Amino acid sequence: MEKRVLKHLVRSLDSALRKKDRKKLDRALAESADLRRQKAEVLSLRQAIAEESARSFRPGFEDRVMNRIRSAPEVPNRLEILVESYRWLLGRLAAVSVFVLIILIAIVLVQDGMIPKDAVFYVSDTTISGILQVPVL
Repeated sequence: MEKRVLKHLVRSLDSALRKKDRKKLDRALAESADLRRQKAEVLSLRQAIAEESARSFRPGFEDRVMNRIRSAPEVPNRLEILVESYRWLLGRLAAVSVFVLIILIAIVLVQDGMIPKDAVFYVSDTTISGILQVPVL
């Protein structure tokens, strides 16, 4: 019963009710202080909305909206951000890949004997004696 009375109350604010529904609503309003309070709240909300909408659409409304749109900070394109992050990541991946490839090629060349192991790890006696003769202090 309560939901039906509320429905009649809201509908009565927008259009006329049938006589039978109007009598039910009037009787419910007379009996229930809570329903009268709800009606007063709905009426005050409707009035506040009507007053606010009348103020917000005063002359120059379009100009205010367009100025607010033009002054808003530009939002970066999400696709551009994604592409830039992929470019950064793939650049790092390419650098590491080239480094690993160079190491693998060197390992293969040493194992196949194209570069002798002695030449890779060769340190001459003159180099060691030169290092030992460098003054430290």
